[in-house]
Amino acid sequence: MLNDEKILNLKKGYKDVEIPEQLTQIVQDTINRAETELLEENIKKEKAQRGKKMKKQIGSIAAAIVIVIGAFGIGVNTNEAFADSVSQIPVLSSLAKVFTIEQVHEETDSYVADMKIPGIEGLKDEKLQKRINELVHNQVTAAVDETKVTMQDYKKAFLETGGKEEDFMQQEISVDYDVKCLSDKVLSFSVYKTETLASAYFDMFYYNYDLTTSQPLTLRDMLGSDYIEIANKQIKEQIAERAKNPDNMYWDGSDGIEGFTSISDSQQFYVNKAGNPVIVFNKYEIAPGYMGIQEFEITK
Repeated sequence: MLNDEKILNLKKGYKDVEIPEQLTQIVQDTINRAETELLEENIKKEKAQRGKKMKKQIGSIAAAIVIVIGAFGIGVNTNEAFADSVSQIPVLSSLAKVFTIEQVHEETDSYVADMKIPGIEGLKDEKLQKRINELVHNQVTAAVDETKVTMQDYKKAFLETGGKEEDFMQQEISVDYDVKCLSDKVLSFSVYKTETLASAYFDMFYYNYDLTTSQPLTLRDMLGSDYIEIANKQIKEQIAERAKNPDNMYWDGSDGIEGFTSISDSQQFYVNKAGNPVIVFNKYEIAPGYMGIQEFEITK
């Protein structure tokens, strides 16, 4: 399968090879037709088996490109213009994706829960894929189950202290996710659970993997053995800069609440599209609740 690295190698080795001028237009026409066919297939795939259709889509587009190249008798030899055209084909990128594997709506007299639990598909390492999916499902459902019990206890306490059934408002639980980085080398996504009692509170779960080793990606992997010192220094500098805004407030010990001192060994983070780790603190960890979740990008 072609990928960005192979295309770059082709560009370096064969960019001076002369090809017919009409090739670029024919390739573009093929790409346009392929993208149209892919869109049509995507619309239909909700009504059919996803796996079979994906293989058919890839095969059809790859075959179309091979036919164009073969018609001019140049094999894989190409020039820079042709490589640029091929790089626009969406199916030549990573086939891995994060999608909603389970969606649940549940309503009781205590709470309303809406959950989108993500899963991974398309990883070359199927064992890693299964391991991630099981981990996400188990962690998220356990957290939600715990929250359900809390909300049931909350209603019980409301009624026992004189509250009336008709005055009780159902509490809300929601689960959703966000893909932070997905490439041939890195998979990073977050799952967040929101619970609403007196105010909204988030439980956050971050999943970071090095797809070249099939291992979890750590801050040490990304920043080196001095990762704690590197992260602490940059976080303190960013807090100092943000604190110049009078609307921002970070705990510093003056109110009897200790502020940020250091990241922990199990510090939560994700990898952004630039490839940098972004360290995350939940509400109330290092600042008052109105400041919300705090994120700090750490450059290497």
